[in-house]
Amino acid sequence: MHESDENTPSVYSRGTLSGDPVWGTGKQLNPCDRPENTGRPVRRIGRHMPTNSKPVKAAQIAQQLGCNTIQIFASNPTGWRPTADNPKMCAAFAQATHDCNLAPVVIHAPYLINLASPDQFIWEKSIALLTWTLLRAALLGATYVVLHTGSHRGAGVEAGIAHLVEAIERILPLTPVEVMLLLENDVGAGNSLGHSFEQLAAVLSRLPQYADRLGVCLDTAHLWGAGHDIASAASAQQVLQHCDETVGLARLKVIHLNDTEMALGSHRDVHARVGEGIIGQEGLQALLCDARLAQVSVLLETPIKTDDNGKEDWEHDKRHFERVLALMKVDHVNL
Repeated sequence: MHESDENTPSVYSRGTLSGDPVWGTGKQLNPCDRPENTGRPVRRIGRHMPTNSKPVKAAQIAQQLGCNTIQIFASNPTGWRPTADNPKMCAAFAQATHDCNLAPVVIHAPYLINLASPDQFIWEKSIALLTWTLLRAALLGATYVVLHTGSHRGAGVEAGIAHLVEAIERILPLTPVEVMLLLENDVGAGNSLGHSFEQLAAVLSRLPQYADRLGVCLDTAHLWGAGHDIASAASAQQVLQHCDETVGLARLKVIHLNDTEMALGSHRDVHARVGEGIIGQEGLQALLCDARLAQVSVLLETPIKTDDNGKEDWEHDKRHFERVLALMKVDHVNL
């Protein structure tokens, strides 16, 4: 990993970015090239924040970084036991995100959840934990819960999808209608589901009664790992078109913006900071600035550099965030 360029210009200013200004020229603007006074929706750009048991502080740091949306875990991502009830903490976090203009709030479900599992014990535990996560998400003021689609564990794709659909049919009637469940695409390692748009579409199509409660989250590193070439503008457009024809871009609510050093089609899930991996910046920019994704929230899940004391180096991360805004051709996020 190379260090950030200390001379990276700030992109928080109200002026235009480098290059010829387009305001007032009559040129058609894409959603990443709009000034504040156009009346068009403001891009929502943020990152996954570690809470370290201090979620209010995490929201405040996210605002200081320049974020206007946020993602957190509601419990230990690698544990089955839900976090103890704490209504006061939940209310404080919900208030903090409101005060810091962080919206939408996104909760990432624990990694252990596997709704596609043929193991009845794991399947039932997964249903219980995701139900709890959706309930907690509502208390935290969240709009979305992002879920990994899981693994069929050798039972076959069709069996895995059937288990996943059955589990969702059990969970959604028991959970708040204001929280949407988003299925995240996978890298396609082993028996995992969700690496193809067709598999994601198969789940959505079998649950038409929950069209307003089920959506999709696309992770750029996962796309790359699964073999979806998003390196160039042309190839990224082809991937988006494929997604639109299968899943439907209206179902896409969140993008996890991650780079990776793993090869295209490697089926390896390793995240890198944007610009420090091998996914082409031209392709990422074309994807992020596509007019059809103007309403989609973008969240970094990139590694956070630590200082000599092992603490998060937020100044370094802020410079990284500024580079992402420049990539998206956004000069500020209208906090």
